[in-house]
Amino acid sequence: MAAATNVTTGVLTQHWAAAWWAFTVVVVVIGSGLQAWLTFTNDHPAATGGQRIHRTKIGGTAQQSMHGPGEQEITRSTVTGDLSQKQGRRSDAG
Repeated sequence: MAAATNVTTGVLTQHWAAAWWAFTVVVVVIGSGLQAWLTFTNDHPAATGGQRIHRTKIGGTAQQSMHGPGEQEITRSTVTGDLSQKQGRRSDAG
C-alpha cells in the first residue's frame, strides 16, 4: 500500500496527464466491476407473490409455504389445529 501511495504521489506531482488517465482507468474498472457484481449477485426475483387466508374456519391444520419473497397471512380466521408458515429462497426448494 505504501508503494502504491508513493507511485501515485509521484505521478500526480510530475505527470498530470498520466495521473488523469490512470484515474479514469481505475474509475472505469472499479465501476464496471461493481456493476457486474450487483447484476450477477442479485438473487431476488422482481415479482413477489402472496398467499392469503381470510375469514375462514379451518377445522384442522393450516399450512402455507413459499419459496421466494412475498407475503403470507391468515386474517380473521379460526384454526383449531396447528398453523405452519414457511418461507425460503428459491434455491432452498431443491
